[in-house]
Formats: sequence, C-alpha cells, structure tokens
Amino acid sequence: MGVFSFLQPPKKGAPATQIAALEESLAKLRGEHKSVQAIVESHGQKRAEMLLSDAADADIVRLDADADLARIRLERLELAELELVERIERARDKSERERLASEYERAAAQIEEKAKAIEGPIAQLAAAFAALAEVIPAETGISKVFEGHLMPQPAKPEDVAQAILGNALYAAAPRLFEATTLVRRGMNEQALASVESVIRLYALDNFKISSSGKRPGADHAMLPAAEAAQRLIVGPQREKARTLRHGDAEHLMAAE
Repeated sequence: MGVFSFLQPPKKGAPATQIAALEESLAKLRGEHKSVQAIVESHGQKRAEMLLSDAADADIVRLDADADLARIRLERLELAELELVERIERARDKSERERLASEYERAAAQIEEKAKAIEGPIAQLAAAFAALAEVIPAETGISKVFEGHLMPQPAKPEDVAQAILGNALYAAAPRLFEATTLVRRGMNEQALASVESVIRLYALDNFKISSSGKRPGADHAMLPAAEAAQRLIVGPQREKARTLRHGDAEHLMAAE
C-alpha cells in the first residue's frame, strides 16, 4: 500500500465516523511499519551470514538494495504516522469544540425560551404591584428603618408595597435573593450597589419596616403576600376603622 493511501482524507460523515476512519488507517500503517522495521533490523544479520557463505555477490547486492528500499519505506511510514496522529488530534479537537458549541447553543436556546416565559408573569406582577401601591393610603402610619440610617422615616405606600412584595418573593423563592452573592463575583462595586438597591429584604416588625441587603435572621420570618399585608397594614387599617365606628359607643359604656 502506498504511503499516500494512508493519508487520503476519509469520506465525509459524522466527526466520530471520520475519526474512526483515520484511526483505522493509523492502525494499518503501524502494522506495515512493524513489518518493514523487522526487515531493516534483520538486514545486518542476514548480510553477515551471506558474507560468510558461498552466496553470490549479486545476491548480497540485492539484499542491500532491499534493505535500502525498506529504510526509505520506513522513513516514509514514520512521517506518515506523525501526520496521521496530528490529523486525528485535530479531528478530535474539532469534534470536542463542536460538541461544546452545540451544548452552549442548546443552553442558550433553553434559557431564551424560559426567560421569555417569565416576561408575562413579571408584567402581571408589575401591574399587581402598582395596583397594590395605589390603594395603600398616603398616611400609612408605618415607619421604615433602612440599614445605615439612624432615624426612622415615614413609610410611603410604595415602601409598604415593596415590603409586602419582598416578603412574598422571598417566601416563594429565597434563592432569588442570593443573586447579590453571584453578582458580586463579576461586577464592580458601583454596579453591585445598584443591584442591591433593588434586591432588598424587608423584615416586618409591628408598625415598622426594617430594610436590609442581608438575608433575614431567625427573628424575621418572611411571609406570603397576604400574611405580610395583614400583619403590616390590613390589620391596623381595620382596627382604625373599628375604632372610628365604635369608639364613641365604647367610651360611653366605659363611662357608665
């Protein structure tokens, strides 16, 4: 078999099929290499035996010629083997890169699909949040304490709505609030601050919102939206209504 036949490119097909064809050619080449190597290695012993015998000079010349041709063949096979090995490595590298590229593309397509899927619920959540903030009275009677601020501030309707929503999101998906840890690794401090200003945890005390970028401790259970709203403002609002409606009657009964 000519050396060039070993180096002929495999037929088009799947990368694994082409690699298998190259490996098959390499195995055949190495088999012939072994046979030719045996001829070269045995030449010296045979020549010495012929020199010490009554072999004709022409036979010794032919033996030397055959050995010279074997050495040329061996050199060609060795170079062809190096080329085949490199081709196989390149093919494997290309196949691996193609496999990884396919995985990245598949992951990108799946992420894109799932990201689009949450756009609808997010739009509904945004609308529900705006509607919630709109119905909360301007005078909430609630104070807010932000981390790093000494004095409490009056809570606006948006603050109360954020507290309710923050509790509900944390109760439903606490891992969502671990985004600050992941973001910190690859963003500068300025960009991180803008993320942490959005992703805040609101722990509820009686008539007070404690805002912090930290995860809540054991003393502050994060509540579903209905429970957070009930504890923070619905209960107090109903108590105010009850007092306004029945306060005079209770005062008269106490006086009697």
